[in-house]
Amino acid sequence: MTPAPFTHPAFDAARDLADLGALAAADRLDALQAFLDAARPPVVNARGLPLRLVDDPAAGAAHYERRVHDAGQLAVRPDTWHDRFNVLAWRLFPRTKAALNARHVDDLDGHPGPARSRVRDALTLFDEDGLLVAVADPALEALVREFRWRELFVDGRARLASRLACVPVGHALMEKLRAPFVGLTAKALFVPVTADWFAAPWRERIAVLDASSAAIVVRAGSFATPRDLAPLPVLGLPGWWAANEDPGFYDDTTHFRPGRRAAG
Repeated sequence: MTPAPFTHPAFDAARDLADLGALAAADRLDALQAFLDAARPPVVNARGLPLRLVDDPAAGAAHYERRVHDAGQLAVRPDTWHDRFNVLAWRLFPRTKAALNARHVDDLDGHPGPARSRVRDALTLFDEDGLLVAVADPALEALVREFRWRELFVDGRARLASRLACVPVGHALMEKLRAPFVGLTAKALFVPVTADWFAAPWRERIAVLDASSAAIVVRAGSFATPRDLAPLPVLGLPGWWAANEDPGFYDDTTHFRPGRRAAG
């Protein structure tokens, strides 16, 4: 039932744009840096500094973000899939990742102290479990936000391929998708696209998603709270889980929850 690692449709863009075999073998800092350096154009932070990987697993969250922003140094543990996928996210979505980092630092400057703000909670949740949802039909976004899963995945199934596509950006989400499980839920950020986006090469599609999502991240008022990110049970997506070919799969409300709007 579960596709082999990297053959899952969640990794379609990554397979096209990066050598995932090299990522799998990159259990040393130099190998992981070489994987990152293969990106064109080179990956830089919000200040234009080249991103350099450093082995510093003890770095705290605030220090971690400031180090990326101020020095272009990303602390990683090369022997963990979690951190390797973070490097993959930087390679695929450099503008979005740089924007997230800059927004973290901006919020840290405005809210000194040990407590993490709601903005940083939202940024962290997206950085870990974020899913970019390219959508050419606003009605489909509404179905997700309103937890109308059968209308989305069963009644509207035929139109999804040409109107909605999902690409993981969160590195924890990528790690979970190596061995998906029922109940796996992402935090969706919707990116409006035109119909011709779906026929473009992956390099062009990812460039559009990266530029658009980065603009959303830095937009005033965005990411005000984690609730701004819509939960999306990703195994409902056609092709992402074999069992969802059966319409009865969507009757499982422990996975396809009715949400706050319908449950009340």
